[in-house]
Amino acid sequence: MAARLILEALSANESMTRRLGAALGRWLRAGDVVAVQGPLGAGKTRFIQGLAEGLGVTDPVQSPSFVLIQAYPLLSGSRFYHVDLYRLSEPGEAWALGLWDLLEEPAVIAIEWPERAAGLIPEPHLHVILSPLEDSGRQVRIEAIGEFPPERLEALIQQFKEQQSE
Repeated sequence: MAARLILEALSANESMTRRLGAALGRWLRAGDVVAVQGPLGAGKTRFIQGLAEGLGVTDPVQSPSFVLIQAYPLLSGSRFYHVDLYRLSEPGEAWALGLWDLLEEPAVIAIEWPERAAGLIPEPHLHVILSPLEDSGRQVRIEAIGEFPPERLEALIQQFKEQQSE
């Protein structure tokens, strides 16, 4: 598993976490998978709400903890899937849930608690790690797992530089 650090940033509050997610969302395209990891309260759902906003989702995005998968239509005709694996206890349950079928669709997929689907998330994908800090801030780390075309990664880095200057 080859990983390349794309971004490491500090988010001072929920609003900034959401804006970082929106910057990533503007870069994503059908077929992209984003695994968002962090402890309870780290800002995973807030980050994914921003990601959806960047993709152009207009419906309210809530954590799908009880239904596990929530689908949102995109203007491009594809879909955005928000998957929350918190309630699963082992990777086989993610398989039974139909996660593999979603990964075959030309959709953008964001997965909370990806460690509960260990070994099932294909490369390439982006791995986002949110770590709470002692205050209300968070450390945000985004890594590319697998082989993304270099020009796409360069475009993503540029997207974040523009976000930081806003």
